[in-house]
This record gives sequence, C-alpha cells and structure tokens, in this order.
Amino acid sequence: MKRIITIGREFGSGGRELGKRLADALGYAYYDREIEAAIAERTGMDIRYVTQLADRSLLASIPLHFGQTFTHASVQKQQIDILVEKQRVMKDFARLSDCVIVGRAADIVLSEYQPFKIFVYADMAYKIKRCQRYAGGSQPLSVREMERSIRKIDAARAQYRGMFPGIGWGDREQYHLCVNTTGLEIKGIIPSLAGYARSWFSSRPAP
Repeated sequence: MKRIITIGREFGSGGRELGKRLADALGYAYYDREIEAAIAERTGMDIRYVTQLADRSLLASIPLHFGQTFTHASVQKQQIDILVEKQRVMKDFARLSDCVIVGRAADIVLSEYQPFKIFVYADMAYKIKRCQRYAGGSQPLSVREMERSIRKIDAARAQYRGMFPGIGWGDREQYHLCVNTTGLEIKGIIPSLAGYARSWFSSRPAP
C-alpha cells in the first residue's frame, strides 16, 4: 500500500509550505492545486470556476454569476460533479505513488489508504503576520481585516469538512499529529516531522 500523508491546516499557519517541504524531504509526490488542474482537464471546465466551487460546502450559498448567469440547480449539479471528480482525482493520485495531499478532506476521502494525518495550526497573531508577509497587492489588509478573512476561510474549511462523516475539522482526535507552527521556521522542523512520519509508517501493521 502506498504511503499517504494528508495535511489539514488553518489558513496562515503554513500548512501548504509544511506539506511541500515534507514531501520533498521524503521524496513523495505533492498535490495541492494540481488537484483542481486535473479536474479542469478532465471535465473541460475553466480552472478558475473549478477552484471557486471545489472547496465549497453544498450547504453554503453558491454564487449565481461567473462570467455568465447560471441557475442555482445547474450550479449545484456542477458542484456535485466537481466534488465527485475531486475524490476520483485524489484516489488516482494516491494509487500512483507515495504522496502528500493538502486539504480537501483528503484524510476522509483516502481513509482506505490509512493515511498519516497531520493538522497544522498557529496562534492568530502569527497567522496574521505570516499572511501579511506573503500578501500581494498594493493595499494590504489591516490587522482586523486580515483576522476577519482568516476566520472566514477557516469557517468555510470547517463547513466543507463537515460534509464528510467523522470528527470535525481541527479536532485533535481526528489526526495522528497536530503541529503548532507559532513562532517556528517551518523548514527547521521538517527533518523531525519526516523522521516521525517514517517511524509511523514503519510501525503500521501490514495490510
């Protein structure tokens, strides 16, 4: 069975960077935005549209305009199609090689692969500082606006995760390892995380 690592993360905690660096350290494939790119290629949909709908909960409000007008029913059907295709894409990637997959409720979707499940979080002040450091644009958000944006994105992630059975997004019982990145240089903790992951996979019973 392939070795799969899934990364759940709070926005601004550095989970994406941690996942990429961990994949590089272990020699694993890394999948993040590549998932939406694959969905767009398979379905013929615009990648921006796929990305817009891919991480939305079906319970969330769906925008009715994206370059043209859609009925609510047609957009919801497209969203369901995207969600189904996303699960297929992740399973196809998981069958190809050892890999790290970021977000997208991959820990649940790929449960049959017995993935090593990591959740990355950090204090709000650290997340704001990190977001400000990497933010583009000529008019950076204020601290209050940045915090509001972080909370909104995390709420959306929790809502999306809530569509799947199991313990809720961010609940420590759901993960094998929770990593608090507050005040840490992420590349500095990768050797320890890689060693932990290797030990975890080595101790896993054979299927």
